[in-house]
Amino acid sequence: MKKGRCNFENFIRKASAFFAVFSLSFLTGCSDMVTDYLQDNNILDPDKYSEDKIISKKIEDPDTADSKETDAGGSSNADFSSNEEPVEGTDNDAESDAGSDAASSAGADTSADADSGKSVFDPDAINESIDNLITEIENETGRKRNDKEVERSDSAGQDATSFFSDTYQNNMRAEIGLTDEGIAEIKESQKGMYAFEHLNDEGKTLYAELLTIIQNRSSDIVVSTLDEEILDVVCQFVLADHPELFYMDGYTYTRYTIGGELNKLSFTGNYIYSDEEIAARQTKIDEYVNNCIARIPEELDTYGKVKYVYEYLISNTEYDFNAPDNQNICSVFIYGKSVCQGYAKATQYLLNKLGIPATLVTGKVNGVGHAWNLVYVDGDYTYVDTTWGDSSYQRTESSGDTGKIPLINYVYLCCTTQDISRTHTIAETLPMPKCDSMKNNYFVRENEYFVSPDMDAVGELFNRRYADGSNNVTIKCGTKEVYDSLFNSLITDQKVFGFLQGANNTVSYTTFDDQYILIIWLY
Repeated sequence: MKKGRCNFENFIRKASAFFAVFSLSFLTGCSDMVTDYLQDNNILDPDKYSEDKIISKKIEDPDTADSKETDAGGSSNADFSSNEEPVEGTDNDAESDAGSDAASSAGADTSADADSGKSVFDPDAINESIDNLITEIENETGRKRNDKEVERSDSAGQDATSFFSDTYQNNMRAEIGLTDEGIAEIKESQKGMYAFEHLNDEGKTLYAELLTIIQNRSSDIVVSTLDEEILDVVCQFVLADHPELFYMDGYTYTRYTIGGELNKLSFTGNYIYSDEEIAARQTKIDEYVNNCIARIPEELDTYGKVKYVYEYLISNTEYDFNAPDNQNICSVFIYGKSVCQGYAKATQYLLNKLGIPATLVTGKVNGVGHAWNLVYVDGDYTYVDTTWGDSSYQRTESSGDTGKIPLINYVYLCCTTQDISRTHTIAETLPMPKCDSMKNNYFVRENEYFVSPDMDAVGELFNRRYADGSNNVTIKCGTKEVYDSLFNSLITDQKVFGFLQGANNTVSYTTFDDQYILIIWLY
């Protein structure tokens, strides 16, 4: 890239470096610019574009007590602090302060200002902001994208001169299978991979080149683009499709120039383990994966397998911000501890092993970078967030008394765009489909989804949960009106006591107001 490029292009270049460091967790507000950039450069296929409040309470049976107490207040999903607040009154006097709305994701104010015409684009300020973010993230994660520049000259030496030879470069590429025939075969093998399918033919060629270079742990291999930004984004597309590439945490590109003009661009992955260490880790990963898959009941359909993987990972993984290798699958499969990136990549890895298409999705929650999955289940795309399904994450990210939280939160198992968007902001650089099918939603499949305030159906659900030994009854409502009606009947009017078995004269419940979910605890 020439030094004379304008500030806006400099902004795009710096944003690209940020993307490489944070693995597709793009800055809010930058993603549309990058998307336009890729489309303008004919790399991205244009045809592909066409916080919960949790409240825990306890009420007493009016037949055994004159009054009841509220023992926990509302909180956001990222902060489970609660306050004890006795409420005077009898029978139908229970009221709760729902609290403030969940915090919006970072960037919401920016987009709102843009819509209203109040914001002014200041490339200098944005450049400085991106520089600061890149420095901060590199210090925290050690992930870097480096670049070098080599100028051909008579004093450059034989090695540098040889590098500019097409014959030399073609031989290096051929050694790892990057011939015309080899690239065609690689592209054929990648059909159906989500990010791959969102590139045009030139982008797919670059994708095939980068995938092959990384898989061979090769260095200084010339690629088919001269644009660093395109190189960076296509590299992130490769990583979004391939969680098995756990041994690379960044890369270096080298710009080879002649007379000051860019002539070639080469790629070198930052491979963090030796070949011996990679093989040893892969053996441990295979042991975990084989053990997990061996336990899957043969009769399960696709939804059942997704649910199994969701539950298995949550039951065998602890959310730990300090977990080693927490940006790749080793953290989950070897250490049993991870953060969102590790959870999401492990989920993707297992589902892909089962023949279920899944890809990595990135975005923000409460202004913080987050990762989860897009999964293709029986003809429909749906979202799965294994991290948010794990109560250990909820407790780690909370402060104060978390109250009663399910060990596994099924809100984020096969949910729609509408549901996930209540708490998550999806990055737009890798286009996501509109997920609106409910047929494989957990609550629909488990008969816990209510489109009307049917009290007979509620009674049947209580009986099923007692029969299967569950410690709670979870009710997910399709609309706020149904949710309010069932809440008033069961809690305000205390009809819940008519469904309880045994000598219970008190009952605790938890609500996810923004998701229209009511959980009644049986034990």
